[in-house]
Amino acid sequence: MIGKYKHAVMMLVMFIFSFCSILSPVQAKTDPRIPRNKIVALVYDDSGSMWEQKNPDGTKLPIDNWKYANYALQSFVALMDTQDQLKVVYMSSPEVAKPVELEEDLRQLGIDRIRAWNKRSGTPIKSLHTAMNELNQLADSYDHSDFWLIVLTDGVFAELTPGSGKYSTKEHIEKTKQNLFKSLEELKGKVEKKGATMHTTLIPTETYLNQEEQLIMADFKRQWKESSDGLVLESNGQVEIIDRINEVAALMTNRDPSEEKLFDLNPTLEGNQLILESPFPLRRISIIEQSPEEQASFNMKEFYVNNKRIKQGMEGPYKIKTPDDPHQINPPIRGTLTHLKNVNGDAIIESGTYKIVFDQQLTKDQKKNIQVLAEPAVDFKIDVKKITEDGNLTDDASVFFEGSKMRVETTLIKSESTGEEINISTIDVDGLFEVEALIGADKVPLQYDRKLNKFKGDFTLTDKGEIPVKVKVNIKGFYQKEKETSLKSLETRKMELVADSDSWSAALNKLDEAKPLKITPMINGKEISEEELKQIFPHLKIQVPENLKIETAQVGNQILLYPKGLAPLFRTAVGDVPLKVTLPGSYPKEVAEANFTVTIQDISPFKKYGMDLLKLLGLLAILAYIVGIIKKPRFDSDRISIEYKRSRRKGRIQDVRGETLDFHTNWFSKWLIPFFAEKKSIYDLTFKAHASKDRVLLTKECQESSFVVKFEKLAEKSNKEDLAIFNNNEIRIERGTYDTVYIFKAQ
Repeated sequence: MIGKYKHAVMMLVMFIFSFCSILSPVQAKTDPRIPRNKIVALVYDDSGSMWEQKNPDGTKLPIDNWKYANYALQSFVALMDTQDQLKVVYMSSPEVAKPVELEEDLRQLGIDRIRAWNKRSGTPIKSLHTAMNELNQLADSYDHSDFWLIVLTDGVFAELTPGSGKYSTKEHIEKTKQNLFKSLEELKGKVEKKGATMHTTLIPTETYLNQEEQLIMADFKRQWKESSDGLVLESNGQVEIIDRINEVAALMTNRDPSEEKLFDLNPTLEGNQLILESPFPLRRISIIEQSPEEQASFNMKEFYVNNKRIKQGMEGPYKIKTPDDPHQINPPIRGTLTHLKNVNGDAIIESGTYKIVFDQQLTKDQKKNIQVLAEPAVDFKIDVKKITEDGNLTDDASVFFEGSKMRVETTLIKSESTGEEINISTIDVDGLFEVEALIGADKVPLQYDRKLNKFKGDFTLTDKGEIPVKVKVNIKGFYQKEKETSLKSLETRKMELVADSDSWSAALNKLDEAKPLKITPMINGKEISEEELKQIFPHLKIQVPENLKIETAQVGNQILLYPKGLAPLFRTAVGDVPLKVTLPGSYPKEVAEANFTVTIQDISPFKKYGMDLLKLLGLLAILAYIVGIIKKPRFDSDRISIEYKRSRRKGRIQDVRGETLDFHTNWFSKWLIPFFAEKKSIYDLTFKAHASKDRVLLTKECQESSFVVKFEKLAEKSNKEDLAIFNNNEIRIERGTYDTVYIFKAQ
């Protein structure tokens, strides 16, 4: 059976490698893509101690650390990409950084030259300076690249070992170390300032060191980590040297070097075809065969991605093996590596199904020897947001206050892209993914939200100032990477309201002319901006007694308060009047409150009440006038009339033709004179309107004792009161030789 897709660090298995570190965090604010150009300087220990061990009795015992270190370097070259750069500094030639050709047609030659290298020398610290100088020069030409410094050694640098002479004194040794680590720190700072990344890895083999040398190496490892945030991978020699190189390769390709095998490409073999499946995009697939044979036992013909053939997608095979060992301490190791790529577009192998066609069917032994390794084209982005009071999220960093509820989100994206998300909603992420954020000193586990296709975790901002944020994403057995960014926790803003004057006063009758009380909101001791005040001004609240009115306005970044009197003026408060001003801030739980006092100066009673009394009297007069107009009795001239007849006394008045007279009066007396009943004089009589429209009043002023009203002579009743005259009532007047009759008609 074909071995499952493995992602553990295994002896004799070469791991894919493209130099994207997990151990040296990448600032999230820089280019999120995995850099394409990887620049590596490797310091290679080919000293005599790699060949033989010195026994306490002075005799020497051959060892094969050199053989495995050489094999590890060959595999390192075989695993690199064509666009990468590799410079090797052999300690036997400490002043020279030898370039290794990585072009496909030249790489095997470079591997063969490494295998043929058999020089022996010491461990000069000059070799490390040469490697750093080489990276320093290349950093001037390559921005946004990925720089690696790797040191493989089995002993202490010669210049750091106490001995005789002026160059081995304690003071000189300490100065040598200071110069070295200062240069290393400066190199890292320069590279990262240019937007690139810098990673340093020390692989020491301490198996044959004495106690004094172990103490020296312990101090060297400590300073290595402190000066460059470097990684130290310790080896016990021989095969473990390969293990450590392989571990570096796994870390540099963002693969998980752990022993967990929760993810694989589900390889199956059908005839001469190898079928693989991946829910993630890949950068490269490597087919590795471990065999004692000199030549690869199979060849690949075709490579398909989602049923589409990828032309020119195969690179290799590259053959590596341990150099000839004159002592034959351990058997040789041989390997063959072939890479599969997508040379089209962005060079990413999209997720899906892959088919590799071999030139012939594989034997049972061949199937056992095959290892399939994949380089993930996976990256992720970090978003830190605040959870607002209404449950929404905002990435406005100006509201990241101490005590705020926050959320950190991590989204998988395709590397080499501008942020294209990888949809993992169809994958069972439980147990496979481990995503964790370190916010300052607090660990925040991130849980997957299938709906959002994000990993998210909530936390509270408990610290102030700049807070480092590290997020680690681990797809167990496949991918791991750590990124670092930061967020700034702002101190909760202190708001206050400052008046332009300690006292404000105005006379009661001069309030409309008085200048306003000016209040300036302050935030952390500085004046608020006009724009921010404009946003929060509608929420301004003024608590004031009922007997005073306050009008407000915004002018620039100031609040203007205008005390106004009530109507009538005497209702307005006088003396010291307290005001409470409340202004909510732009952010939750942010509010400014202040108490102010305004003084309203009282005025004389005449000024205070006089005008209002006059207004009241005028109003009453108008009201009385209106009531008088309404209540005034008026003739219903369209319904009433007087039939008037006059004849000589000897004649019969009934035979006289009557004259009908109306009760129309002038408009002025009818509508503009209040209360007084409308009057109408008809010849000898004067009538007054009655409240009831079906009658009129005969005024007492016009009455005479000889009048006959309603067939009854008035006599002594005359001139006593107005008499009501109803429909068909007649008034007869006998005067001189004429008789006159007035008959009232009401329709």
